[in-house]
Amino acid sequence: MSAVFTKTNLRAWSSMAYLFPGLHPDGFAAADSGWPRGLQRFAAEAWRRVEAGEITEAELYPSDAQWCGLYDRTFPHTAAEMARRLALAADYGEAL
Repeated sequence: MSAVFTKTNLRAWSSMAYLFPGLHPDGFAAADSGWPRGLQRFAAEAWRRVEAGEITEAELYPSDAQWCGLYDRTFPHTAAEMARRLALAADYGEAL
């Protein structure tokens, strides 16, 4: 599998964590998980890739993306929060 394909999929997965920070990959198929049925297949695919060794468990739980999603929805921000957000944008903002 190409590195670009994997990186693209990880960005899509991280985008879901950004947009839906309340969703957790564990137990996604449970009736009370909060996962919309249309998104459960993405969590299933992420788990399949972990089990196949294509992504790491750390990549399965994109907490930085979740944090950024929450940060971008709240106001005001402390100086430390602003510094963290700018650092994360700089770290992950590169082109594919």
